[in-house]
Amino acid sequence: MNKKFLIDNPDAWGSDPANAAALLAGVLDSAMDAIITVDEQQRIVLFNRAAEEVFGWPRQAVLLQPLEKLIPRRFHPGHAEHVKRYGSTGVTSRRMGGRSVVYGLRASGEEFPLEVSISHSDTSEGKLFTAIVRDISEMERLAREQAESHARLQESQRRLLKAQRLGRIGYYQADRSTGLMWWCDESYDVLGVDRSVFDSSYDGFLRLIHPADRAVFHAACDAAVQAGLAMDIEFRVVPSVGEVRWIHLLGQTDGDGASGLRKRRTGMIQEITAHKLAELPTARSAELLERTGALAKVGGWEVDPETMAPYWSEEIYRICEMDAPTDLALEKLAGFYAPEAQPVIRTAFMAALEEGAPWDLDLPMVTARGRRIWVRTQGRALLLDGKVVRIIGALQDITEIKAAENELRLSNQELETFSYTVSHDLRSPLSTIHGFSHLLAKQLGKHADEKAQHYLSRIQAGAMQMGQLIEGLLSLSQMLRMQLLREPVDLSTLARNSMDARRAFEPERQVTLHIESGLMANGDERLLRVVMENLLGNAWKFSGQRAQAAISVGQTSDAAGEAVFFVRDNGAGFDMAYVDKLFEPFQRLHGVSEFPGTGIGLATVRRVIGRHGGRIWAESSPGTGACFFFTLPAESAGQQA
Repeated sequence: MNKKFLIDNPDAWGSDPANAAALLAGVLDSAMDAIITVDEQQRIVLFNRAAEEVFGWPRQAVLLQPLEKLIPRRFHPGHAEHVKRYGSTGVTSRRMGGRSVVYGLRASGEEFPLEVSISHSDTSEGKLFTAIVRDISEMERLAREQAESHARLQESQRRLLKAQRLGRIGYYQADRSTGLMWWCDESYDVLGVDRSVFDSSYDGFLRLIHPADRAVFHAACDAAVQAGLAMDIEFRVVPSVGEVRWIHLLGQTDGDGASGLRKRRTGMIQEITAHKLAELPTARSAELLERTGALAKVGGWEVDPETMAPYWSEEIYRICEMDAPTDLALEKLAGFYAPEAQPVIRTAFMAALEEGAPWDLDLPMVTARGRRIWVRTQGRALLLDGKVVRIIGALQDITEIKAAENELRLSNQELETFSYTVSHDLRSPLSTIHGFSHLLAKQLGKHADEKAQHYLSRIQAGAMQMGQLIEGLLSLSQMLRMQLLREPVDLSTLARNSMDARRAFEPERQVTLHIESGLMANGDERLLRVVMENLLGNAWKFSGQRAQAAISVGQTSDAAGEAVFFVRDNGAGFDMAYVDKLFEPFQRLHGVSEFPGTGIGLATVRRVIGRHGGRIWAESSPGTGACFFFTLPAESAGQQA
């Protein structure tokens, strides 16, 4: 007996139970939905192939197992109660959709939503419950996506309406064949008319336009309609009440140009009165800024952090030597930097984007024409409520400045080398003069008359002073050539060491000394020792004529709150009219016979402080002593010669 016969003659099934069972098994296994049958003890007695695919269990693993194996644990108590009530109601079936979504449990432990239709039947062995189960995970996902999409659409519409009100934007449609126009509610506010009395036809709208602009508008509209082109025009309207308004209109013709159906136009209008009133001075400012940027070779730019869309001024294109302004993407501009500079500028940009950190860098670029240039690139983030909303910056061509700096650096190096060489080479003839003058004095002995002895003493004193000057020049040259090392430096300790050495050399001096403890600075300890030696040496020297000298070292602060160190004495002092000469080499405000020295010390101090990025100045008056002030920033503000 074949399957076709059984299908065409269902009464024959009973006469051949084996074939009927086989046919039923085939139907169950070919079903699209999962089919599960359980007995009164809720043990699974039938589990078709679709059920295996849905739940992930092989049939052998679930047969005669409790149905709870396929139900999440949190639903176990409720499920048993539902089955009990269902079996006692007398209802033999329940369709899908008749109750809320229930959840199943896959072999992997994943919960998933499903729909169930259930029926039960009485057999000789008791009740059997059969459930047809449908996995609706995909349906649930699609439903969620549809709900989210609907919510986004509603939010977009809300934002659009809000933007429309804030931006004073209205929409319209015009039918040239009938002369009728449709305006949205916001359009009436934009035009400044009462919708209840406004003639919304094309002729009525034309009458609203300022007489001086009416003919131009009408001609532009006709030309756009005939050619099937978009319309973009600014004009004035005379509203029912209030001042004349400026309107910006955009419009696009709808219809098939080939068939001549160019009669309907859709577009928007926006009030731009404030913009037009501000346009003239703004245009002048923009022109002035453009010319200034071209003279200084400085271009401006900004980037929207959300879209990464950049805007560049025209000078940026000129700096990059691009023939004409084109779409210059952010990544393309970064590509103009020299290979060794690209990681630096990318790191700086990401720091501004993520942390709001500014940058100011000198970097090499390679222009579109292959020319290597130097640029100063600056950028900073604009924040709103702690969030970066815009990154702005400037790009300046500093190729000529870099060339001039390089020439100056080479000149300074040559000057330093010359100074060092000359000072060094002068030592030999000076030693000869000094040595032979001593030999001559010894040779003449008592035979030298008073004038000869005077001449010899002058030669020896001049040679000694020249030696001191040479030593000063060599020291000054070394200050310029020495590499700057930064570390915490205890100025209090340097000052005490310097004064201890001077007291040991002149123990008879009566000096009141006050050095504040904990005077910490950031700098090169070797060079700062030179600073303290020179300043304290001057204080010791110029207070030498005081019966009771007083020297103090301490710290104060300026108006900006920056730490200022000082060395003060009660010595001879000086006239502030000559303070400009104080830190120049070989400039002295006192005679050598009164206070010996070379005039190199304070020049050296100024160079050291300058190399640290600090400042030095002095205050004094004759006979009342002097005070030297200096600053040492935590980070170098730039090395000076």
